[in-house]
Amino acid sequence: MRKFILSAAFAAAALLLSACNNIAKFDYQGAPGTMAKFREPGSATKSVAVMPFMDQRGSKYFDPEQADLAEDRPAGDHGSFFLGFIPLVPAGYVEKEQPENSEDFVSLARFHFDVQNDLAAASIASLKSSGLFSDVKKANNAAQAADADYIWRGSVSSTFYRGRMFSYGLTYFLSPVLWIVGVPSGSSTNELAVKFELVERVSGKVVWEYSCRNSDYLNHWIYARYGQDVSIYPRLMKQAMNGALYDLSKKMPDL
Repeated sequence: MRKFILSAAFAAAALLLSACNNIAKFDYQGAPGTMAKFREPGSATKSVAVMPFMDQRGSKYFDPEQADLAEDRPAGDHGSFFLGFIPLVPAGYVEKEQPENSEDFVSLARFHFDVQNDLAAASIASLKSSGLFSDVKKANNAAQAADADYIWRGSVSSTFYRGRMFSYGLTYFLSPVLWIVGVPSGSSTNELAVKFELVERVSGKVVWEYSCRNSDYLNHWIYARYGQDVSIYPRLMKQAMNGALYDLSKKMPDL
């Protein structure tokens, strides 16, 4: 029995140490789910230019409409996985307001995420798939959008991450015995809150807007879902875009 416990501890420790070299990126194309399609190619007549997203993750601390978000999601990083070394504590945990700016995930070292440009690129992919516009392009400024009928603007107010590494009150010295027989070793929660606007370029008028805030989680095992700590963000963005474009197709059928 002692040999089994030591083997389990060493195996789990080796797996945890290997996370130091594990790096993930925001992969929209590889995310589960399809991108919605509403029209056949060639049937649309209006063009759209997509601007880089506005990073408003700090705005919730002074925007009254986001007071509940600010209370639940305090600024900065919080917690520590080292809490799992304390007897009777069920898990160590970390919380991140901007997960791309810090290390220490359940099974990752870093998350490569360019919020402004990655979310803009995701919007472009879904807009092209939808068929709602005759031409979809990226525009980094107003001059580059000068020939478009509409401008697509997006903002992000939350990319909250919570990771937990389960010690089950046994500390990390003994909990690997449970991990190695198939009990979850941790969990990761991803949250995405975004807002989209369609602006008539000539008048500058916002003709449509849509907001979405959603989250989901997954459990980690030492045998499965390793390195998938931030894999839910692209899926949440795809769901948000599908919902937004469905709403747009109904409210502006003459696009």
